[in-house]
Amino acid sequence: MNQMVIRGVSSQTFVAANIKRTEDFYGRVLGLPVVKRTVHHHDARLPIVTFGFQLFQGEPQRGETITYIEWNPIFYMMPDRGFVEQAATRDGVANPRVGDPKGRWGAGTNHHLALHVPNRDGLLKWKRRLSDHGVHVTGPYNRHYFHAIYLRDPDGAIIEIATTEPGFGHDETVLGSGFRRQPKENLIGGRDELQVAAETWPQPLPLVTADFALRGFHHITSISSDAERTENFFVEKVGLRLIKKTDYLDEKGGTHFYYACDEELSPGSVLTFFGLPGYKSGRLGTGLSHHFALEVENEAALADEHARFKKIGIEVSSVQDTVYARQFLFRDPDGHICALSTPNRFSVDEDASHLGQKLCLPEQLEGERREIERHIAYRPAPVPVLP
Repeated sequence: MNQMVIRGVSSQTFVAANIKRTEDFYGRVLGLPVVKRTVHHHDARLPIVTFGFQLFQGEPQRGETITYIEWNPIFYMMPDRGFVEQAATRDGVANPRVGDPKGRWGAGTNHHLALHVPNRDGLLKWKRRLSDHGVHVTGPYNRHYFHAIYLRDPDGAIIEIATTEPGFGHDETVLGSGFRRQPKENLIGGRDELQVAAETWPQPLPLVTADFALRGFHHITSISSDAERTENFFVEKVGLRLIKKTDYLDEKGGTHFYYACDEELSPGSVLTFFGLPGYKSGRLGTGLSHHFALEVENEAALADEHARFKKIGIEVSSVQDTVYARQFLFRDPDGHICALSTPNRFSVDEDASHLGQKLCLPEQLEGERREIERHIAYRPAPVPVLP
């Protein structure tokens, strides 16, 4: 194991069919600021928008970001291997397959991203605000280690909002030491769904105020077809810490394993996997995560981990310069795309107090700015590009 090298979950990257619609949802409804507008480092035909979180006095600065890549053709599937290496990305964008661009979660994909609010009143306020904006919300559910509500982004990606309390340590002294069965009233078939559905905040909430604003990531959750195999990979190879083995609350016979990147179990440091034996594979596309990134301290640590992963037999991409960070990508045993990344540095081409105000392009693409901006504005279907 190689614990403590990975500092936390730095980002989750999704695929959107219409990035302007996504920006309206995250900005106007969820109250998150845009921190970067750019294009994909593999192919400038893929627009990208990244969202951050507000900083509140007395709270630690959080570096997590939510990124959306736009894949907008109505009748072309997204490249099934994703955007991992440049040559394959450019070929996949230039020569897409006809079919449904929408993704489908399953084994080897993300299931949802959980965002963080401090307490249960915050959940009820979000449920009321989202419902008043026409967003379908389920919950609040008691997840034993936190409470949570669930919604979908405009493309259908599942977003959870979860509380801090009561935490992971209230049902065992040594975290991850044994399988912890969930109370029947938390499980599917045992909870009162009508009572859950009826609970909400009594007054409208036209503004996102500091008492219930989203603080950052709580955790991210993916799908595993073999929980023990996934545990071996992330603990023995990647170097995370297993902190909880329990039931998957929404599917009989499923498991839910939690992994931490730090000793404090702080929100934003936790990965979880639903164990669904033999579950069918997912498919990349809109309404689904493309990958998540785990953060290391600096480029030296990234290079060390890249060499270590290769040595122990994990297939990795090249180390890539995304302009704002350096990263390499790899896959978990079910094929889910993951990344190791240095911290994001979004102020390299914009003032830190005015992030997200313009379309930022790497220097080598500035000569193509007009063409790139026209492509983004008109959203043409992909066409082959001559080498």
